[in-house]
Amino acid sequence: MASYSPTNKAAQPIRVVICGGGASAVLLLAALKEGAARPIAVTVMEPRDQPGAGVAYSTACPVHLLNTRACNMSVNANSTDFLKWLMRERPRANFNWGPEDFAPRQYYGEYLQSKLLGIRSASNIQLSWLRTAAHGVVARGHEWEVIPAQGASTLADIVVFATGNEAPAPLGTELSPEAQSLILNNPWEADRKNGIPSDAAVLIAGTGLTAVDVVAELLHRSHAGPIFAFSRRALVPRSHGAAVAFPEGLHRVFPASLRAIVKRVRELAGEDASGDRWRGVMTELRSMAPALWAGLDPSEQRRFLRHVRPFWDVHRHRIAPVVHARLSHAIARGQLTIVRGRLESLEHVAARAALRAIVRRNDCRQLLEGAVLINCTGPQAHPLRVANALLRRAIADGVARPDALALGLATDQRFRVIARDGAAQRTLYALGTLTRGSQWELTAVPEIREQVRIVARDIELFVAARAYAAAATRVPVEAQTSLAM
Repeated sequence: MASYSPTNKAAQPIRVVICGGGASAVLLLAALKEGAARPIAVTVMEPRDQPGAGVAYSTACPVHLLNTRACNMSVNANSTDFLKWLMRERPRANFNWGPEDFAPRQYYGEYLQSKLLGIRSASNIQLSWLRTAAHGVVARGHEWEVIPAQGASTLADIVVFATGNEAPAPLGTELSPEAQSLILNNPWEADRKNGIPSDAAVLIAGTGLTAVDVVAELLHRSHAGPIFAFSRRALVPRSHGAAVAFPEGLHRVFPASLRAIVKRVRELAGEDASGDRWRGVMTELRSMAPALWAGLDPSEQRRFLRHVRPFWDVHRHRIAPVVHARLSHAIARGQLTIVRGRLESLEHVAARAALRAIVRRNDCRQLLEGAVLINCTGPQAHPLRVANALLRRAIADGVARPDALALGLATDQRFRVIARDGAAQRTLYALGTLTRGSQWELTAVPEIREQVRIVARDIELFVAARAYAAAATRVPVEAQTSLAM
């Protein structure tokens, strides 16, 4: 039987480096574990203590709940996987978890950790974790050199950017250090939030999902002081609830222009105090969003971002009913005040060790004073304005470029990163919110789960092609010897 040369590089496992170790990385690893017929060597670069949870699922606060029902949160297509995990690992005493329930986000982080344990023991995934952030990627022929913040570089055949949401744009950078110490620009700093006196007035910049989490956490800690949350439109995320089922084929009756789409949505939603109809419409639009988004020209997409996005966000990205009820009760008793207007300026009131925010709406100004300001304005999106060294260097080197709407990186429909020259990088991918410019709705697990299925399939095809090339180019050792004679 002929023996073969062991030096053929094409016969070695494909090397994949995932830059970022949050939920998107775990979803991709799970998809590769399910679909890869041959071994893949995967290195995850993630500076956190544990890969898998990321910012979203690292919270230990029990009132930070998922915004998606348990039946839609599995890492794979099996809709009962997460639910079964909940019932088995975090059972409830009286009524165990059901498919419509909203579990604590901490539990979902633990679920992702359990998935990682299974991936580590898989025969087709050789997983390693480098506890560092990726700071750059450099093309080396048909390979990539991935440069970490600390340690030696790693060579890869395929690289995936999965860095998740960035921090919000900082507020109060022009103020004195003493005043800046009263601003929490990272709304997830639990220790600093724990230090807020229970009777202090708290200012919150933003009224979206992050603001909801902060308010819920303060209320959970029995905060008794007033809370003022402000944003330009003062829109608060709506509650999940019952939804009217619309007939299949609804997408065929939607027009192409943004104005006509908005009109059609209003017609379908109708005057319904219960909210069942608009929730049904948004459920349908969720699956249609990529096609509708692709059908809008760039000027229409920009118009959507300016005028429609705030309303889309609060209706599309809804919150658990129990969380919505807590906020409503806080508003009703006067503890939580939602203020409409944009932040015009911040002033330091040194005599009271406080901050004064001047919020303006048209010609009206409102003064809000608090002991602390928490920045809940949402993730910074433009890749040239974030602190992420990987994204900034990739763009500077021409490896990537921002998308036309500055929502993240430019990618094609298979989520391959577009270089400065306009060509798609065959072996460089991006996941999650980095790719919103391509399909708009890529922030929740159900959408990212479909996205990683596409990327995993590409990686599996790459592995198969490499294996085919290896088989085609193998030369028996005896043949090599005879040729050399």
